[in-house]
Amino acid sequence: MIPTTSSPKPTVLESQTRIRFDHCDPFGHLNNSAFLNYFQNEREDQVEAAYGLDIHAFFRKTGRAWVVGQNQIVYLNPAVVRELVTIQTSIRHVTDSSMLVEHIMLDEKKEKLKAVLWTKFVYIDVRKTARATHEPELMALFEEVVVKEETPALFEDRVKQLRDQMKAVSAQ
Repeated sequence: MIPTTSSPKPTVLESQTRIRFDHCDPFGHLNNSAFLNYFQNEREDQVEAAYGLDIHAFFRKTGRAWVVGQNQIVYLNPAVVRELVTIQTSIRHVTDSSMLVEHIMLDEKKEKLKAVLWTKFVYIDVRKTARATHEPELMALFEEVVVKEETPALFEDRVKQLRDQMKAVSAQ
């Protein structure tokens, strides 16, 4: 049911995408709500490429999927029309029926932090319209790829940690 790919699997997934004109406001800045789509679309592609998990095929086969239970986002620097941005995603915490995924948007050179998103995904069985428990194969994958370093409990503390890391890198 869950495809197996070579080990070790990466914990932080990364890809680049270009900011499109029709997703921007009149100032040429990526619209606030569009950030969510960029993050989710990149994560979907990253997971399939890195772990061999096509979430749509998985849903068609099992009737189970992840829905967004909560988003926390901070916008730090604008992403502008035609800019190539880097998106990094990782699982920061996992339970038997949910996971916390962190999404980070940076500029192309990874020198400027643009936005940080935490999404709590809840695993559900659509046929039963109820919360579901991750299958053992999923839990094995998640336990392998969850970021092992401690993640601050508060979103604001994590954002500060990331900003401090960016300052340290730019000071070098």
